[in-house]
Amino acid sequence: MVEHNLGKVEVAGSSPARSLSFVGSESAIISLVAWKDSFLKGNYSEDYKKQILGKMPLIFNKSVYNYSELLNAICVNYDLINKSDRAIKLVRSILNWCEEKEILTEQQLIVCRKKLKNPKYNVDNYVPTDNEIKETLKKLNNKHKLLYLIYLCSGIRKIEGKYLLKQIDNLKIQKMDNFVKINMNFLRKNKNSYFCYLPLNIYKQLTANAKYLSVSSIENFLKDNKLIPIKYCRKWFYTKYIELGVPESIVDYYQGRTSNSIGNNHYLNK
Repeated sequence: MVEHNLGKVEVAGSSPARSLSFVGSESAIISLVAWKDSFLKGNYSEDYKKQILGKMPLIFNKSVYNYSELLNAICVNYDLINKSDRAIKLVRSILNWCEEKEILTEQQLIVCRKKLKNPKYNVDNYVPTDNEIKETLKKLNNKHKLLYLIYLCSGIRKIEGKYLLKQIDNLKIQKMDNFVKINMNFLRKNKNSYFCYLPLNIYKQLTANAKYLSVSSIENFLKDNKLIPIKYCRKWFYTKYIELGVPESIVDYYQGRTSNSIGNNHYLNK
């Protein structure tokens, strides 16, 4: 017997629910419960996990599938899946897990993956000018200006800034002359933030005002007033450091990038 609630599933003769691998067989069992357990252990943000899991009831109506049933579910929901980036990522994640666990054959995986549209990546190469940044700062109130300066001075991602605000009292720091090195250890797959560097005066203002700062509030203000969004602070930081002669590898380290130089691919005009 299989219960359809993904939060609690029991398969007859199997406790807890698990995936059985019969590679190359139509009888291979794909347990979405086992996939979900694995997915929840991944280094993803809570928001991302909720978005992905929120698509499951729209596509899958039970917890255990064989290959034919899985392919049928993908085909029946073809339009629904391919209209949503998160739905595509949900199905891809399940297929990748099946590949890792050797539950499905290479040919079976190819057939399923052909039903998914390839994502289109439109790289945003825009980098704001110094004057645009200055004009934005002029129009911000003190709280918004402090938060904007935190992003400008550190080059961290928007989500990492949210984490910093929430965890500021729990994060260890190291003072370095007029700067502080904050141990972030905020890891999300290949998008990691190990440290955040801030001028000491900015850090002191942050610790005193963190509970009054809101990323959503400043985002709304920037959008309403057609000012430079937070996401471009990171790009401005990178470009400015390169202009000042700081080695690319050092800037990548400051911004928590992995060994492959994302900056070289996306931010510099070669």
